[in-house]
Amino acid sequence: MKTQKRRRYSASVTTGLLGLALLGLAACNSGESTSETPAPGASAGFSGPIAFVNNTGDKTLTSVALKGDSGNAVVNTIDAAEFENVALSDMQFSDKDWVFVNLPAANKTATIDPLTGATPVHEVNLPVGTRPVHIYRDRTNGEVIWVMNDGDNTVGTTTPGEDLINCNNPARPGGAVTGGSVTILHNSHLGPGATPPTVEKTVCVLATGHRVTAFSSGAGVPKRAFVSSEVSGEIAVIDNEPSSPSKWTMIHRIDLCKTAKESTVQAPQTPATCNQENATGTTAFTPNNAGPHGIRWSNLTKKVYSIQEGYGEIAEIDPATFTITKTFDLAGTPYTSYGISPDGRYLLLRGETTAPQGTKLGVIDLNAATPVIADLTIPELDGTSPGAYKFSPDGRRFYILAGNTATATKKDRLFAFDWTTLAPPALALLREIPLVATGGHGFDVLVRGAGEAKYLIVSNAAPANSLTIISAADHQEKQTVPVGANPGGVMVFESGAALAGNQATN
Repeated sequence: MKTQKRRRYSASVTTGLLGLALLGLAACNSGESTSETPAPGASAGFSGPIAFVNNTGDKTLTSVALKGDSGNAVVNTIDAAEFENVALSDMQFSDKDWVFVNLPAANKTATIDPLTGATPVHEVNLPVGTRPVHIYRDRTNGEVIWVMNDGDNTVGTTTPGEDLINCNNPARPGGAVTGGSVTILHNSHLGPGATPPTVEKTVCVLATGHRVTAFSSGAGVPKRAFVSSEVSGEIAVIDNEPSSPSKWTMIHRIDLCKTAKESTVQAPQTPATCNQENATGTTAFTPNNAGPHGIRWSNLTKKVYSIQEGYGEIAEIDPATFTITKTFDLAGTPYTSYGISPDGRYLLLRGETTAPQGTKLGVIDLNAATPVIADLTIPELDGTSPGAYKFSPDGRRFYILAGNTATATKKDRLFAFDWTTLAPPALALLREIPLVATGGHGFDVLVRGAGEAKYLIVSNAAPANSLTIISAADHQEKQTVPVGANPGGVMVFESGAALAGNQATN
């Protein structure tokens, strides 16, 4: 059965607070390091939750069964050959429990069924666009996955940031392609006769550069995807209304060019001329130096927020009119990136100082009559460089890694905060968690119930090559599990987690 991909699915998925029902039928697959053995006393279906670990050293994907304080163990490792022997990038999972992994160098997205068999099974690598990097689950329909294709990055190329696969336009003056793209995937339920994930559409956005997205949604709010392109300095707006005749079509582009900001750019950048652009046309905009790289949706204000790293500001955008309704100037602050609290109230600002070295955090309270930047005073972060950060969905916990940059004097730390104590400049630190000294770390959060953090799952890069399980109750290390070579990104998956909103956010 090694050469025949299985297409048998369980009839139903049942979850509970303390565990998952056993699922489905046994099946065969290729590219796994362990055989599919039926769970004791039950079917061959797997019971979760699972931590998926990107082993950057050998380009494999390890799944680890999460059992609690003890008993956590490797379930299987999917071989690099299944991923066409290329490095893995971002991971995401859908409402219907498929797992998706981007394969930038293969221009594909891998699909994984984590539940039907006794071990997670690689299914198929779907062709998307040139160099997919970030990946998102749609807020409007969680069965839909959006893949950001960053485009060609070949050294010396004449088509930087272009999707050479999907955006070919021979009529374009001076070239054959028209920018990067996003690819939209869809999956059906796991169950008898279900359709595996499919490519629905690729949308060319007439812009280049690294791209990220946010989705507007909610009662009375137009459902749209806002996709920023870093090099071009603009945001594409894609119709995401389920019944719209223009669904999944680019309907508008927002030019982020600001003359005042362009006048301050320094070499090697060249100041751009901000001109009137046709927001609904098919001609590429004049590139600028805004450098959008981070976009969020607020459930509270019903606005989109985009950070322009080149300009050092955050713009608030109305999803109905596409107008910039407010800006927050970051000039004179250390802040260069940001996230948003799960309730949409706070923009969390993150930055770094070098003299002295330290991670700096701040917030903008979007619920205030006049939102302003408020700095947080957290001396424990002195000596660190900023790393990844996440909120528990219930908004009670906030976690941030210390980066392992050469300039940092405090490394291998994970900081746990009680977000409910936020009262600038104060935020209560629950514990500074020491991690194994290694080349770096990634992490995710196991969430249960009404969005409550239960465990922190931390990868430890080479030479440790392990995963550490930390209880969110006392923030003490409980177990370390050996995984693959040089583990990096971690994603915690559990059946029903997407539907329940139980995935940590940044």
